[in-house]
Amino acid sequence: MIDKSKIRNAYKSNGFLTILSFIISGIIVGLVIGLFKKAIHLLSSKMMNLFNLSHDKPIYIIFILFLFLLIGTFIYFLSKKDPYINGSGIPIIYGMLDDKFDVKSGKTLIRKFVASILTIGSGLTLGREGPSVQIGGLIGDIVHKHTKSKEDKRYYIGSSAGAGIAVAFNAPISGLLFTVEEIFKKTDRKVFLSTAITVFSAVITADVCFGNRPALLNVPKFEIMNLSMIGMLIVLGIFVGLSGVLFNYCVIGSKGFFKKFKINPYIKYLIPFLITAIVLFIDIDLFSSSEPFIFLPLTGNPSLFRLIFLYVAKILLLALAFGMGVPGGSLVPLLVIGSLLGNIVATSLAMGGLLDPSYIFVFSILAMCGHFSAIVRTPITAIILVVEMTGGAFDYLLGISIVSLVAYSVAEICKSKPFYEHLYELMIK
Repeated sequence: MIDKSKIRNAYKSNGFLTILSFIISGIIVGLVIGLFKKAIHLLSSKMMNLFNLSHDKPIYIIFILFLFLLIGTFIYFLSKKDPYINGSGIPIIYGMLDDKFDVKSGKTLIRKFVASILTIGSGLTLGREGPSVQIGGLIGDIVHKHTKSKEDKRYYIGSSAGAGIAVAFNAPISGLLFTVEEIFKKTDRKVFLSTAITVFSAVITADVCFGNRPALLNVPKFEIMNLSMIGMLIVLGIFVGLSGVLFNYCVIGSKGFFKKFKINPYIKYLIPFLITAIVLFIDIDLFSSSEPFIFLPLTGNPSLFRLIFLYVAKILLLALAFGMGVPGGSLVPLLVIGSLLGNIVATSLAMGGLLDPSYIFVFSILAMCGHFSAIVRTPITAIILVVEMTGGAFDYLLGISIVSLVAYSVAEICKSKPFYEHLYELMIK
């Protein structure tokens, strides 16, 4: 006879080991992404010092140009050896979930980690979130292989990818929602449980080892907006939605644009590095993702012309790097670009006497959320991400929901494809 008690005990044992393996995945993701963020910050500080020195000592200009070309050369040959390190990395996770790509997770993890630190830390307009998602997913795949778990590897890859973005922004709920909305595009008990365990294990580990703080520090508590401002929020949502369409067109379209250039691939690959270095000599404010732009309304808002210049420059610099497939993400830059657009719209309304200038920062945060929603098409994640990034300072959910919904609708009406899905489609063609 079959011993039913042994079968039940076996199921319990397997369940415990599976949960333990998800916890292990989360702990490793928390440590690796925490180190990833620290390394980017350290390199960024060193590069900023070099650019500052170049103002007084021109010899540093030659040194910085040589350094950028050296970094570009190293990453070019690294990407030739492993093309799976190119770009943001999120479409690679899609391919791994669909068994479209045969990725050597261990080697790709190391290469992506190093390459992304160099590109983001050196000052290219790229973000940390895409690489964080890919690195997280690769860790999940490695853990699955080593534990020899009978659980589907999709749950390990997807949940660890979500943990990557959660640690990148110190936003556990957003990481959970991003996994459901963007990676799995569905939820069930296994998706929710595996993701929740991995995400919270990762965030707790990162907080214990590297400190617990929101992605945006010192955000003032927002006042509840007057309902009479809903009309202006709708206008903001329309502009943000159109900006999302423009963003997708420019950034994704840049890939096709660069393909038309019939020059040596190595020389072509160095173009983003060389141009970015030259631009940073002219305007160091454009360094990397330029997250301080979000706080411009609080630190001394520049002229409307300057805001428009920064908005256009960030889109072009991101398109330049992204078009060549340089390792690095787009999510942080798209948030910054969205905040600049919100600043532009609010400043214009304030100049016309239609808006109190004290609301310019509020509009910047609202636009940041709407931009995410229009480009990535994950509105719930966008809303919660902004709340978590601001440390809960922003709690006007009606306003943020209106802007997010309107921006999302405009992008749908314009038939602009979701950003990461579009990239994935281009990869598997």
